[in-house]
Amino acid sequence: MADEVQELAGRVQQRMAPLVQQEAARRAAMGEPQDERAIATSLLDDVLAAVIKDWTKAGRPFLDFEQERQVKASALAEMFGLGRLEALLADDGVENIDIIGSDPVWLSYHDGRVERAAGIALTDAAVVQWLQRIATRMGRTEHTINESRPLLNMELPGGERLAAAIGVTDRPHISIRRHRLPTASLEVLRQRGMLSTAQLAFLRAAIRAEKNVVICGRQKAGKTTLLRALCWEVPATERFATLETEFELGLHRHRDRFPAVVAFEEREGNTERWENGKPVGGVDLPKLVWQSLRMHTARTVVGEVRGGEIVPMLNALAVGGAGSLSTVHARSAAQAVHRMVLLCLETSAGWTPEFAYEVVANTIDLIVHVDLAQRPGHLERRVAEVVSIEPGEYGRPARTHLFMPATDGRSVPTGNLPTDIEDYERGGFDRTWLTSGGDGDWPHDRSKP
Repeated sequence: MADEVQELAGRVQQRMAPLVQQEAARRAAMGEPQDERAIATSLLDDVLAAVIKDWTKAGRPFLDFEQERQVKASALAEMFGLGRLEALLADDGVENIDIIGSDPVWLSYHDGRVERAAGIALTDAAVVQWLQRIATRMGRTEHTINESRPLLNMELPGGERLAAAIGVTDRPHISIRRHRLPTASLEVLRQRGMLSTAQLAFLRAAIRAEKNVVICGRQKAGKTTLLRALCWEVPATERFATLETEFELGLHRHRDRFPAVVAFEEREGNTERWENGKPVGGVDLPKLVWQSLRMHTARTVVGEVRGGEIVPMLNALAVGGAGSLSTVHARSAAQAVHRMVLLCLETSAGWTPEFAYEVVANTIDLIVHVDLAQRPGHLERRVAEVVSIEPGEYGRPARTHLFMPATDGRSVPTGNLPTDIEDYERGGFDRTWLTSGGDGDWPHDRSKP
């Protein structure tokens, strides 16, 4: 009966939508409140009765009380919420939801399980309509997805990240990523087995010492989770900027902890174009980086460096910025260096490889590599490398491994010290964590997801 309930909910929503708009317009003309959800709720019983009358005339089965309740809830969710997606997001164990048209959706859980669930709509066309409604009404700013703008990236009301494509793919494709640990501190991540006590102490001191830190790893490795935890080490009184293509860090939702954070989000332009081909009204990350520097911010946090924003960010660090935090897709600390250089070269035709390597060497202090491994019954995310960066021979980045994986897979101190160890000690770090020869004090239970 699930498909019948969804079909009825769709019919109710389609019949009710114009009635709600008409009533809202009438109330606006009279100077009365125009709460569309309240209007829809007042009309819901009559509209449902009319739809059920047509339904049963066509020989379809009668609905019991519980089924009518489900139809009402689904109809309101279709009009003002996320539709079937709401039930999927209610499962705290779900980390990723992947949708291909009207097919059953794919659910990826924190423990590595992958399951299927009912689709979010009955047809591919209905999925596109759902996407268009979500884009228009559910974002912090209005977004668009249609034939001329086939890609959509946005934050859902609950903080989940949605990425979608239509037209340029065989069918509508949607991926939704949720962050299960929005307020996790470094201590919480240590307890969950993501990092050792020594790594926690070192990274905490790095924030206090205003070191420029890049977190690298592959998709789903936990880069954003660790980045957010590092942000929770920033003093509450500090004014700093976060820059993202779509909000994921969510620090601005915790004004009690981050009262002075300046949260920037990239904005897409409209269909009109300037002479240089850029959309009118659009504001990209490179421009936001420069803007943040004019707004008395102490440090810059870039959710993910993946394009032209890297050049203004590195330039800002080179002229005195400090304490920058960011992430980049790379499978090792060494690859992260090459990735940043490649982005510089792709962005600025005037840069040479030698100059790009020199800038990276002089601006980045630490690279933290987060690894993802499948273990029996769970996915294990852990800090695999912590590497200190400084200028080396011919200006190239010299890497000093401070933590590296041991034979059991845990990342342990190498015995090396960074040349700027005194900075970390002023931040409260005890250098014996790196030189004592221990494993860094990993928590005994590392099986937690």
